[in-house]
Parts: sequence; structure tokens; C-alpha cells
Amino acid sequence: MILNHLPNPARRAVLAALGGMAAVFAAGGAAAGRASSASARPGKLEMRKVEDEYRRLIPLWRAECQRFLVSSNTYDDWKGPHGKAIVALGPAIIPLLIHELRKGDILFNVPLALITKVDIANGEYVSEQANSALWLKWWENAKA
Repeated sequence: MILNHLPNPARRAVLAALGGMAAVFAAGGAAAGRASSASARPGKLEMRKVEDEYRRLIPLWRAECQRFLVSSNTYDDWKGPHGKAIVALGPAIIPLLIHELRKGDILFNVPLALITKVDIANGEYVSEQANSALWLKWWENAKA
């Protein structure tokens, strides 16, 4: 696979997504009429709410996945209401999804693709395990 051009677009995608989340949180704090010292906190509070919601949804999603055991399409696992709700949490959960990949759960390739809109394999699909490895490299490059 040719990966020479992936890090820069991937880096831009994750930085733009994370920057967008920060802007939304900052705007929300200011729009609520909070004092400037208090508006520094909503980002952390909102992130905590997103993480709490993610942790609440994961066991529900895992149970929901039982409906799709006969399918070999990993995208099917994310078609139910809990899967869609997890994806809807957006870029803020990317670190949590990466954590799942590091534990070896290849199903988390899908929400990463849906959230970031990155074609991690550049149209050259090999396997879900290979895609997981590419997502982990993508994350490391994005943090650099």
C-alpha cells in the first residue's frame, strides 16, 4: 500500500475535527452568557458528558451487535440506534475508539471512518486487521 500521502490529509482531518469540537464547546460557553473564567470549563465538562455517554452506549451497542452476527460487513454492526448514537458523538470520541483498536477490536474501524471521512486504506482493502494498523499509524501521525 502507498501511504506517503496519508499522514498529511489524515492529520488535517483529525486536527480540523478536534478543532471544530473545541470551537463548538467554546461558543456554547460564550453563548450561555458565562463569565470568561467559567467559559474555559465547558469544554472539559462537555467532553466528560460525551465520554460518559460513550461509556453508557458501548454495552448497549455490543448487545445490539448480536443481530448482525450473520453479516460479514462490519458496517452492519453500526446500523442500529446505539451504533448510530456512538458515531453521532463525533470527533470527541476518536481517542476512545483508538483505545478500542489497541485492545484488538477491529469493529471500531467503522466509526473512525464514518466520523473522520478518511479512507484509511486508500481504496486498497486488505483486511480489518490491516485497517486497524493503519488507523493506529494515522492516530500517531495526527498527534505528531
